[in-house]
Amino acid sequence: MKFSALSLGLIAAFSGAGHAAPVTEYSNCVNVVVMQLVSLFQTGSTAQNFANCGKDDDGSGYASGIINFTTRNGDALKVIKEFMDTSSYNGEFDDYIDTLEEYADSGSSSTKNLDGYCDAWKAAANNTEFWSAQGSVVYNEYNVPSQEYVAEIGIKFSVTQAVLYDTAIVDGLGSGKSTLGGMFKATNNVFDSDVTGSSGNSVTVNDEYQVDEYVWLQKFLDIREKNSSAGRKNIEAYRSIVTRNDLNWSNSVTVTDSDGDDIVIKCKYT
Repeated sequence: MKFSALSLGLIAAFSGAGHAAPVTEYSNCVNVVVMQLVSLFQTGSTAQNFANCGKDDDGSGYASGIINFTTRNGDALKVIKEFMDTSSYNGEFDDYIDTLEEYADSGSSSTKNLDGYCDAWKAAANNTEFWSAQGSVVYNEYNVPSQEYVAEIGIKFSVTQAVLYDTAIVDGLGSGKSTLGGMFKATNNVFDSDVTGSSGNSVTVNDEYQVDEYVWLQKFLDIREKNSSAGRKNIEAYRSIVTRNDLNWSNSVTVTDSDGDDIVIKCKYT
């Protein structure tokens, strides 16, 4: 299933009333490119697959929806609870809520007592309010927190913003070395002096050092490559963008996938 009328505004729409306001707003192009790249490497297609569902190969229980929300980390449960609060909910997940809460609380990868879960997810995906619930969770759980890191050091480039957003979705938030928070801190701690460069923008590291944004981004990608457990293909794709010096986007961006093929990602869904 693909975005229709919701496509261009899905993530940005959740910056309105009732949702936490971010420190800064990503451009629509950054939002759309990130979502398509995440979808490409998570589900095999740039099309946003709301009905996607299956057992996760990395041991996160069931993975489903547009970014592979999982039963282990609880973001799937958040989607379901948002959907349950709508007038369109028809009891699709009633049999699974207690188990989902247990697994989310304990971080369990078990799929016991979840027989039929994917059938329920796919049935719910026929409803556009379920699409909106997925978009809302992506925005509040991953988009907004990654924007806070962008604002903290003064990141300007589309590609750097996208890398942090992608890392939040694929590797998660938190402070561990394999999460966005841990990688962000580790990157900043590399620098103990100003570092100049030719990118045209400097970020302020640890409230003290001015570091060329291109240099900072390359170091972040190095650290992510070392520590990421799930984002290898994404890292390669973003490195190809950086190699092309395609730092800011307005219409499209070309990425090279792990097979060496170039893919044009447009700043709108087609």
